[in-house]
Amino acid sequence: MGMEQDSRPRGAAGRQSGQAMVEAAMIMPLAVFMTLGIIQLTLIQHAKLMTEYAAYQAARAGIVWNGNNERMHDAAIVALLPTLGRTDDIGNLAKTFAIHQIYDSAMRTLNFGGGVVPRTVNGSNLFGLIRVDTINPAYFTPINTIWKLRTGFNWQELDFDGSDSFPEVPSLENNIRKFFNLPEPDDSELVYRKATRLTIRLRYFYEMKIPFANWIIFTAWYASNAQVALRGAIDRATLVPKSNMMSDGGNLTPLAAMAKGIDHEQGYNSLYPAEMWVLWGLATGSIPLVSSLVGKRYFMPLSATYTMRMQSNFHRKWIMHLNPDWGM
Repeated sequence: MGMEQDSRPRGAAGRQSGQAMVEAAMIMPLAVFMTLGIIQLTLIQHAKLMTEYAAYQAARAGIVWNGNNERMHDAAIVALLPTLGRTDDIGNLAKTFAIHQIYDSAMRTLNFGGGVVPRTVNGSNLFGLIRVDTINPAYFTPINTIWKLRTGFNWQELDFDGSDSFPEVPSLENNIRKFFNLPEPDDSELVYRKATRLTIRLRYFYEMKIPFANWIIFTAWYASNAQVALRGAIDRATLVPKSNMMSDGGNLTPLAAMAKGIDHEQGYNSLYPAEMWVLWGLATGSIPLVSSLVGKRYFMPLSATYTMRMQSNFHRKWIMHLNPDWGM
């Protein structure tokens, strides 16, 4: 009788221990992800804020450098260096800049641009870790009809503050009248003023480096872009319907081809489907030569747009998006 009393507690304790192990195995991946995920999401938010600051700095450089894309790109690099490493002294700044150069050179060799974005604009590189896209001047009335540009297609600069520029024109009352008659179309003076606003969009490939969380966040973002739902365990995601946490290993291979990209009404898209496929290849290690050298890498594209009034004449050679009606 005593032996029976002793064996029951040991059996119950064994069952409780086994149950605890199963529960721990189920909850551990989620608990680890919650901790690492919070860290990674915080770093992404910081990088997003830095991207917005870099867009401001790029636009600021552009308005005083005639819309020079190269100068805007340089300004964006300097603003984003803190997201790549330490910049608290000259030595660390040099090391971090060297890291950027390595990453940027590697990115230039990959199939970014989606077959739509040119590799350069007037010699300034548009591929790589950072891309600065000049959206305006670009989408405005055909240049040969704009006020004051008598030479039409032969224009080389947009004068931002000529002596006869709007609003210092005798017919100022006609422009004031527009505030009380909104449906009336803009005249050529207002169109010209709109053309001398610099609008840029900056895209930055931010690398996620927190283990485990980087893959989970990347696949969740990729699936959201593809507008499909992930199923199964958090560490074994799959696209198979009716999968649950106890399902076998996940399979996300079909997800790669479902990407839709990130488009815009104006300017080049922030991301084309072909570029999404490159990011997938980097994350899964399926780009043979690159993956064999650097392993798996997880990049999140961040973008920001900024507008400023030109403080120097915009040079035609830096225009990126041409109206087909211009015949250029």
